[in-house]
Amino acid sequence: MPAVERASLRVRIGRQAAVLAALWLAGSQALAGGPLLVRSNGVPFAWGTGTINYRTDNGPLSPTVPEATAQARVIAMFDVWQGVPTSYISFSRVGFINSTGAFTDGDVSTLAEYDAVDADCAAGNQSPVVYDADGSIVAGLGMDNTSVIGFASPCTSNATNYLTGLIVMNGRFQDGLPSPGDIPEPAFDAAIIHEIGHFSGLDHSQINVNCMNPCGTDDLAGVPTMFPFLVSSTQASLSVDDMAWISRLHPRTSGGPTFAGTYGTLSGVVFFSDGQSHAQFVNVIARPVGIPQNRTSPVSVISGYRFRAIHGNPITGDTPSQFGSTAPGDIGLFEIPVPAGSYTIEVESVHPDFTDGSSIGPYQIAMPGTAPPPSVPVSVAAGATSSGNNVTLIGTPPRFDQFEGP
Repeated sequence: MPAVERASLRVRIGRQAAVLAALWLAGSQALAGGPLLVRSNGVPFAWGTGTINYRTDNGPLSPTVPEATAQARVIAMFDVWQGVPTSYISFSRVGFINSTGAFTDGDVSTLAEYDAVDADCAAGNQSPVVYDADGSIVAGLGMDNTSVIGFASPCTSNATNYLTGLIVMNGRFQDGLPSPGDIPEPAFDAAIIHEIGHFSGLDHSQINVNCMNPCGTDDLAGVPTMFPFLVSSTQASLSVDDMAWISRLHPRTSGGPTFAGTYGTLSGVVFFSDGQSHAQFVNVIARPVGIPQNRTSPVSVISGYRFRAIHGNPITGDTPSQFGSTAPGDIGLFEIPVPAGSYTIEVESVHPDFTDGSSIGPYQIAMPGTAPPPSVPVSVAAGATSSGNNVTLIGTPPRFDQFEGP
């Protein structure tokens, strides 16, 4: 795969611990709330239908977390995603990380050893889970090992599927020492479960953004594991949004509850006020009708999630991108997988704190104009698509078409 940008998860657990940290994803350039990477035909990259094999470090996670304990925790973290009944995704630990190049002693403990393992992942040979017991690898990669908990990404793909991936866990946050201070085990594990979501092909999602500050139980239940900030250790349990998108990306078609037998799709286009120009990078949320479900069970996506984002214009810059569709109809398109039922559709700007590594999609662009009220309820059946659920923003400036071409 080509050179990639980092994404991050910032941790806010103020009610549980006075800790702020950042979880960096050495991941592929994200295109949307939903899938991490999209092919040129508008179809997301995913893993194939076979079991995803990974290997773990044969050293301790930290001086207080031995290898056996770390291994059991990692297996349980992968099981969170494997347990989604409407997704075929599955994982298997197949042993310790294979020796390669400068790495021969089983314990990835130096930057040279990490570089060798990373290169082997990039060559498509193995998917390693590395324990950086003292944070020296994170520091050696130029990151702040007092604020970076870990990172993850797919390493290689063919034309349609990811083939290998890598996860690094910073043991400094589990070593019992006062600096930088431990994150509670459930919160640390929630952060790595988030990273396994990126490893599995998911981008960040924004739902119940009011929970950036203290919020109620129902609102907190709707915050995705893939929310850009870790606001609670409850994010170790997947939300409806997380389960919908991992199932959309890796749909079960038989042998249990199927994706098509459980989910429908709500689709439409977000428009500027002219009702013709498509608006990209607007957060779109489908909320089920009913209390408390409208807070506990929403699903979201970014408008234009299929579209190739970087075109060399004054807003997005001139960096070329090979990911995403160039079909004009995909610019403001949204498609949201939802459990069969009745929903309202609402739009909002991506939160201004969700920038750089914490971004939803590759850029932070404020929503133009203002949002209209939520839509009237729209019903969708399992296996069906309800299309034409368009949203027209209020009071937008005109779109500058000369900057929007591929």
